[in-house]
Amino acid sequence: MELSEKRLLTFTKRGTSIHSGFQYRRGDWLVLGSETTSLPPEALVNCKYEALGGGTVKIPMIETYVTCLNLSVSIAIGLYEASRQLNYQQFFNPISYPVQLFFAEDIFA
Repeated sequence: MELSEKRLLTFTKRGTSIHSGFQYRRGDWLVLGSETTSLPPEALVNCKYEALGGGTVKIPMIETYVTCLNLSVSIAIGLYEASRQLNYQQFFNPISYPVQLFFAEDIFA
């Protein structure tokens, strides 16, 4: 896979694209911060404007009831949606993927 095919996608509540409306591609890296402090501002800028930047993604929620999602829940939502859009390729073609990381060639988290 070419380096130019990889994109860094930040998941933040201030994201510009909703997770289910964003088009994921093979090689995307999903970048998430901690539940309490989120990502540093530099990471958001890098994922928007740098060479590998793919944009910012958000998982919509009603802030009246929820201020943030558990990090593992956010990861699961992001990975599931990206896997769904990629037709679950990593499940049906496991031989073509490195052993050390299950999602190594499709999605990074």
